[in-house]
Amino acid sequence: MELRNHPVMSCDGINVWPPIWLRTYGRGPTFVSGELGILEAVFLSHALSNNVYLLTHTEEGNNYVGTLLFADADSAKVVFGLLQRCINKTLTSIGSTDFSDTLAN
Repeated sequence: MELRNHPVMSCDGINVWPPIWLRTYGRGPTFVSGELGILEAVFLSHALSNNVYLLTHTEEGNNYVGTLLFADADSAKVVFGLLQRCINKTLTSIGSTDFSDTLAN
């Protein structure tokens, strides 16, 4: 099953993939949505253990930060580990990757 459709990618019935993006550098709208850009870095929150933060950049030179909120810390840790291996890949390719064998329901 693709990451974008996997049940672990929801919190309280709301799909968390892709996150809403906050532009941190560049031009254009402050908030955008969609599978945009290339994954630059991923962080697991120490304060809120069920949050994963993503940093992306686009070919146009914009940088964005987004947050994935999970129902539990274990899901966040698993997705964090998967996303660490996806650095420098496009968000579209990450979303379409089959993680069925790795992610538990």
